[in-house]
Amino acid sequence: MKTKPSSIQPALLKLLISIAGLLIVPLISQLNPVFIGIAFALLIWRYLTLSRPKLIPNKWLLLPLSLSLGFVVMKTFGMSFGRDASSSLLVILMGLKLLECHHQRDVQALIYLFFFVLITPFLFDQRILLALYALAIFFSLLFALIMNNTGSPILQRPALLKISGLILLQAIPLMLIFFVFFPRMIGPLWAMPDEHSAISGISDQITPGSIFNLALSDATAFRVRFKGRAPQQKDLYWRGPVFWDTDGKRWTLKPPTPASFKNAKTWPPSVKDYHYTLMMEPHQQVWLYALDSPAVAPKNARLNDDRQLVFAKKLSRNLSFELRSSISTPLLTLSPQDRQRALHLPASIQPRVLALAKKWRSKAKTNQHLIQQALEFYNTEFYYTLRPPSLGEYPVDEFLFDSKRGFCGHFASSFATLMRAAGIPARLVGGYQGGVYNTLGDFFTVRQADAHVWVEVWLQQQGWIRVDPTAAIAPNRIEHSINVSLQRLNGDVNFLLQPPEGFDQWALQFNSVIHSIDYYWQNAVLAYGPEKQLEFLSNVGIKDWSDMIVWLSIGSGLMIALTMTTVLLIQRSKLDPVQAAYLKLCKKLAKKAGERRPHETISQYFERISPYYPTKTDELKHIKKMYLKTRYGQQTANVLLELISRFRQ
Repeated sequence: MKTKPSSIQPALLKLLISIAGLLIVPLISQLNPVFIGIAFALLIWRYLTLSRPKLIPNKWLLLPLSLSLGFVVMKTFGMSFGRDASSSLLVILMGLKLLECHHQRDVQALIYLFFFVLITPFLFDQRILLALYALAIFFSLLFALIMNNTGSPILQRPALLKISGLILLQAIPLMLIFFVFFPRMIGPLWAMPDEHSAISGISDQITPGSIFNLALSDATAFRVRFKGRAPQQKDLYWRGPVFWDTDGKRWTLKPPTPASFKNAKTWPPSVKDYHYTLMMEPHQQVWLYALDSPAVAPKNARLNDDRQLVFAKKLSRNLSFELRSSISTPLLTLSPQDRQRALHLPASIQPRVLALAKKWRSKAKTNQHLIQQALEFYNTEFYYTLRPPSLGEYPVDEFLFDSKRGFCGHFASSFATLMRAAGIPARLVGGYQGGVYNTLGDFFTVRQADAHVWVEVWLQQQGWIRVDPTAAIAPNRIEHSINVSLQRLNGDVNFLLQPPEGFDQWALQFNSVIHSIDYYWQNAVLAYGPEKQLEFLSNVGIKDWSDMIVWLSIGSGLMIALTMTTVLLIQRSKLDPVQAAYLKLCKKLAKKAGERRPHETISQYFERISPYYPTKTDELKHIKKMYLKTRYGQQTANVLLELISRFRQ
């Protein structure tokens, strides 16, 4: 006879709908709002069916609905099913599967789908807060799975919560072993290729207004911990790409040539060098930022003759680097070809720009004197703002003689153009300046708001010298970081000048705690790639992948054995007194009647042995009655324990 499948308990269905909503929440800011809206609409539809069963769709409605929604996803993303498309399809399938759930076996499949959806937010973000959020949902899914298998009609079941917690605790040691020993992939799961993945930070071209969006972002670019002394805030220039070529509107970056790597010279160690660990966020670019200027290339990067650190591929995962930099060693090389590049002016440069440079040249006795004239010009007539007027066809000319309002991109690009017009080789350097020091974690957080552009000019006998025209106009920008929270509220430039007081002080301390936790999370977990894993394991004698697999097998086996032994010991030690007394009585009775068989209940066993104890029949019946009431009713154990203790053969 075919058994009818059990229906879903309403309490379990409400729990599943709630979990589905929690799974969608982290994806709200990542996916197309249309698909988020569709997913929530499906959940609301399923919730309404609890009070209005007629709203439950049949398969003839669900099938075309599923095909239509799948078509919408394909129409939006095309045939390329990357991260966004797959995640959008998963959340929609989750809602459709909820509408289809009617029996316990459907719930089983739905919960397995939930486990897949649980990992999708990590394709976009890997912060520790998200990990803790996912852990709470994981526990809820375990509880729902156990509740479904036991058929419990209510959520308030401490026993089920206890079982879920024990399963989770037992899994944690095994998870840690797999995390440490399991061979790491070259890139993490969340680094899967996606054509829509955003590029953060400095891009491969600089325009006067290109830093504006970054200046309003509090997102982390990288974190730095110095070993020993740290430079002053005004010396924290984090060097990135170097820009030589301009068409008058933008400065563009060309890929480094093999010769540029060959010509790069490493600098010998010096007592003036700075040693530090830099934790880089994945920015989908090929360059690594370093304190200006890096003395030597770290692992996984190369140094070119512009003193720029370059990766072989775009950085798509968190990595930490041990770096050494010098802020006093000059860059002395300039080939004839590079000199020509550093003096090139596009034909679109207007006469007023050339006339101003010619005027300075006629008055200057030395190049240093000319540079000083230029800085004084900027200092007396220009205004630093993050909301400058837009520029037209000739941005350098319009900025220098009309608007005179801007920020680092405006000042650096116009200054470099003027230097070239005056016969001084010049180029732009993109990167970051400054950083917010975390007193709790003893590291600097360099944010996107710290993005900066400055100029390098070539002077005879001195080499490439950094000149930052922004420092002449707004010294607070160099000596203090931008206050992003205030910057979003008004158009004025706000800096972190004074220590905060009152609520702002508490907010800063709380923010320091969060950033410290996130720093250690990234350093210990997110940056634990194949390189760091091999370095760590080599310290304990594991040299290659075969050793790693052996230790993984041994560690997993030992942990499983230890966990099972612990669980059995706990269960044995927690044997309730009623059952212990009953088993002790069975041993007494076995002397005449033989041992109780494993499958025998107390009723079956006492009925079988009663011929062996004819004078104890009533007493055994009374013990059986009290045992059943105690085990399965409300009777206290004292009466039964007293009866068993008085029983004599």
